[in-house]
Parts: sequence; C-alpha cells; structure tokens
Amino acid sequence: MNARAPKTALAAAPSRNDDASPEAYICRRVVDALLREDVRACVSRATVHAGGATLTGGVAPAVGATLTGGAALAEGAGSRALARFGDADTWLEVGHFGGGVLWIPVVASTFMQAWRGAALPPVWDDGRRCEALHTVDAVLARFQQGLEAPAAERFAAFAEECRVAVEHRRAGEAERERWFAEFRAAYGRASGAGLPNWHARLLHYDRLGAFLDHPFYPTARAKLGFDRDALEAYGPEFQRPFMLRWLAVPRDLHHPSAKDGVAPPAVWPTVEAVGLPAAMAATHVLVPVHPFVWAHQLDAFLDEAGLHETVVRAPDPYLAVAPTLSVRTVVLLDAPEWHLKLPLTIRTLGAKNIRTIKPSTIHDGHRFQTLLADIAVREPALDGRVLLTFEGCGAHVDHRPFLGHILRRYPVAALGESTLVPVASLLAAAPGGTTVAEEIAAEFYAGDLAAFFDDYLDLTLRLHLTLWLRYGVALESNQQNSVLVLSRNAPRLRLLLKDNDAGRIHFDALASRWPDLAQRVAGLHDRRIFVADTLPLAQMFTTITLQLNIAVLAEGYAERLGVPAGTLHGRVRMRLAGVLDELAAAGEDVAPARHVLLEDDRLYLKYLLIAATLAEKSETGAADVNKFYGRSAPNFLKPA
Repeated sequence: MNARAPKTALAAAPSRNDDASPEAYICRRVVDALLREDVRACVSRATVHAGGATLTGGVAPAVGATLTGGAALAEGAGSRALARFGDADTWLEVGHFGGGVLWIPVVASTFMQAWRGAALPPVWDDGRRCEALHTVDAVLARFQQGLEAPAAERFAAFAEECRVAVEHRRAGEAERERWFAEFRAAYGRASGAGLPNWHARLLHYDRLGAFLDHPFYPTARAKLGFDRDALEAYGPEFQRPFMLRWLAVPRDLHHPSAKDGVAPPAVWPTVEAVGLPAAMAATHVLVPVHPFVWAHQLDAFLDEAGLHETVVRAPDPYLAVAPTLSVRTVVLLDAPEWHLKLPLTIRTLGAKNIRTIKPSTIHDGHRFQTLLADIAVREPALDGRVLLTFEGCGAHVDHRPFLGHILRRYPVAALGESTLVPVASLLAAAPGGTTVAEEIAAEFYAGDLAAFFDDYLDLTLRLHLTLWLRYGVALESNQQNSVLVLSRNAPRLRLLLKDNDAGRIHFDALASRWPDLAQRVAGLHDRRIFVADTLPLAQMFTTITLQLNIAVLAEGYAERLGVPAGTLHGRVRMRLAGVLDELAAAGEDVAPARHVLLEDDRLYLKYLLIAATLAEKSETGAADVNKFYGRSAPNFLKPA
C-alpha cells in the first residue's frame, strides 16, 4: 500500500480531551459509528495509507502561515510540532467531500466494522493548513462539507444531539456515583439479587442498565426533548417516583383492546379519585397521560386533533409510578406486576424515533404474544423456559398516537422469588465493584461467568433459531425486551420476552406448515410485520439476537475473563453450529442460516445512525428506520 501524507503540516495541537470526559467519549463513539455505517462513503471511497507513515514528509506551509489555534509555524518547526501531535500507523484519506481532505486515523477491527477510530483525532487538510478535529462538532462540520442544505442540516441537528448526549451522560455519571455511595452505605457490597422481591430487583437492574450506553448508537444516552430537570424527574437513571395525570375521554372515542375479560389493575383510579364528578363515569373513561406530555405538548396535540373541547383534564394527579429502562414504560408502584407504556414525546436512538404509541401496536403486541405462547408449548426444549408478559390490555383514543397506552402484566405466578435482569444491564457496573453479569454469576453459577454465558447462549440460540427456521418468525427482542429470569431452583435460567410488536413473520411459510398458528396473527394491523421471504428474518436474527444480545456480551465477558474476544466468539460459533445440526436432524432446512451466519465473509448490521438521523426514508428506502441494513460487518464467527 502506498504510504502518503497531507501536503501541509500540522501545528502543535492542544492536548486532546481526556478520554474519560463525556465530550471525548461521545466524539470517539461518533467517529466509530460514522466508520461502521460508512457515512458518506467515508470508508468505501477512502484511500487507505499504512506502513508507519506520519503527517510529516509533506511540504510545510510558508513561514508565518496561520495554523489551528492562531499560532504561527516557524520555519523548520513542522516535524517538531507533529511529534507533539503523535503518529498513527494507518489513515483513511477521504477526499470526496469537497474543499479539502479528511484524514481519519484508524485501527483494524474484526467486530462489527473493519476500521475503528485510533487514539488521535481526525485531521482536515484544506491545502493551506491542517486542523486537528478534537470535538464532535468539528468532525461533523467536515462531514457536512459539500452537502446541500437539507442534508447538511441533519448533520447540524445530530451535532445538537451529541451535545445533549454529553449533558445527559454527565448528569447520569454524577447520579450513578451518588447512588452507588448511597447503596453501599445501606447494603455494603451486597448484590442487587439480595433485594426483597423480584420487582425490586428488576427495578434495580433496570436502573443499572440505564447508565450503560447502547452498544452501537453513539448518542443513546441523549433523551432529546428532556432538559436536565426533566431527565432528573422522569429518567430511569434517577428512577424517581412521580404521579400520572389523567384525561376523561368520551366513551365513543375510547377504543380498548382488553382481551378475555381482562380489566385494568385494582389500583386504577375512579373519576372521583382524580377530582371529577362521579356522574362522568357513565359517559367518560379515564386515560393516563405522562406528566411531561401533560405539561408540554398535550394542549397543542388536542387542538390539532380537534379534541380540546371534547376531553376533560382531570384536576388531580393519581397513581404513583417509577420509570423503567425504556423511559416511557413505568411501573405501578402499588401493583408492580403491571407496567404501563405511555406515549412520551422525546426521541431516543435517533431524531426520527419519537416515542409515541401507534394504535396498531396495542393490537399487534398481544397477537404476537399469543403466537409465541403457542409455539413455546409445542417445543419441549422451550416449554417452561420461555415466559411472556401479557400484552392484551390497552387502549387508544380516536386513533391518535399521542393518546393511548399499553398495560403489560408480568407472570407473577411463574416468577416467585426469581431475579429478573434485562440483557441490557449485564455489562453495566454494579455498586459492588463488578459488572452485573459477574454479580449474577456469583449468585447463581458459583462465580463461573463462562458457565453462565454458556447457559444463556444455549437457551437464546435454541429459542431464536427455532422460531426462525421452523416457524418463520424473527423477534425484535433487543437487549431491553429480553429479560433473564434466574432462580435457585430448576430451571436455573429462563427468558422473559416482552413488547413483541415489531418482529417479522414469513406468513406464507407459517400458514403452509402451521395454519392454526397463522390464524393467530393473520389480522395484524401493521402489515410490515409480514415478509415475503426469509432474508428479513436472517437480518433481524443477525442484528438483534446475534450481535446485540450475544456478541456484545462475548466482547465484554472476554475482557472480564481475561481471554481474547475471538475465544468466546468461537464458543458462539460452536453452539450455533450445534443447534443448527439438531434442527437439520429434525428435518429443518438450515443451509441458508448456516451460509449467512457461519460462511459469509460479511454480516448484516443495522445502519441506525443513517436511517434514524442522517437520511430520509426516501434516500434509504427503508419502511422502518430501525430496519435499514448494510452488509459490511466482518463475520466474527468465521474462523480466520
């Protein structure tokens, strides 16, 4: 490979932000995401320069030329200045943005992307001077270079999202330290598994997971729409109780989805409890509203929908709740087996991911749940080891996505004294000084983290490969919606699934083989769930189950176990191949899965940043911003 450097020299850059600072942390994550998703073809159209080349060796600017920081470069000082800046072995030269050349220092990677950002900042060379890009604003400004206004504005909006992520991360880290000190003062180094009941333990591990970033979306800690006060009042990092607000809605506008005679929990308010006349119970139904929406957007929503004169704001708040890991889902503190999912007009995991509730999801989540329950009892290896929340109680108002709710009931009888831990929390730090996974391994696996991983790996792969290859079903059961249920009695480990309203079903395959099961879901409202072939199932399995729920854990556990990540990825490959062999012996066609997962050089991955923030649907062609895929991840399961 030809090693070359920019033609201009670089002034001595100011010292880079400490990598532990929120600013440096977010900047590093953003650079990695830009490389991973090949934003603006920054990888695919770049020239790679390697072999120990540095930024010296080019033609220095004229004596006295203005440099970054306002300094002047004395004659012959280029090499000395660059020595202070540092060297990188490999650079990507990105010359197609216009106005100059972007040099990105990189290191080779085999997990999720071919290149990651190196420790040095990217450099912008405009032909007159070189500028070290120490901040995310500076990096994104160069990625805007040469774009038309609408596209450039999306990068500018993302820069604002990064600033919110920095602010929210800083607030969260401070709160974690405060809470950890408080927890240790009360419990010593005790595990969260020692808390008095399953719902207290679940809330504890939910809160720990809230301090851990999404593995791939770089600004996941940003809750766009929340200021610092709102974050503290309603964010899961703080987990402060608050009271719900209530609207009285005419019965003809209220569309409940309750099935099988299921009623709301006994703690649900009467109209008198929220300060309304008792006579209104004959004509109106109470609908819960998140207090953030109540205070900030509700009036505008009601005016826009023509409902302002129709619904009645109840004067009194009622029903204490606390936020869970999903932010807009809250637990009813006086009936903790019930979780309530509410529209919340913030955006997370991208500018387009506003957290309202479409009426279709209220219906479809329950239908999907009944399908999964039927499948689980047909599979001896899954029966009793897969639990589901009940999703059949909810309502919407006049088909409005900002007025609705889903009441989710946990299977109390099956939980007993179990400990519930979201997969999203496993790599989070725990107050006792270890990770949650190590804490759980100590409690339930005699400290054997590898045995814990193997048990989890077997159950997760068996469940999702069976769904895909035998039933034509793939679940968007991400780290937040997959919950481990651990017990000191057999079975030691079970999986609880919730919020399954966005999976994928190859309906023709399901109907031809399992017509009774197909009837369960034939009436799904969101027709995007139905797919015409198996590729979307492979994409969802790869990006959710394999990458988020398994491979990310393998990367984290490897560090804790002191082994190369490839060692644990090898265990994943062996277990995956073993389950495929079992399914093949039972008559399933596993060849496509074997090829996509074990033989291809590249794996699919979600381009979250592009689809949810930096591009329009008209550009990506994705019907769902959370299901836009690239095929550029190195296959970490394929032996070298």
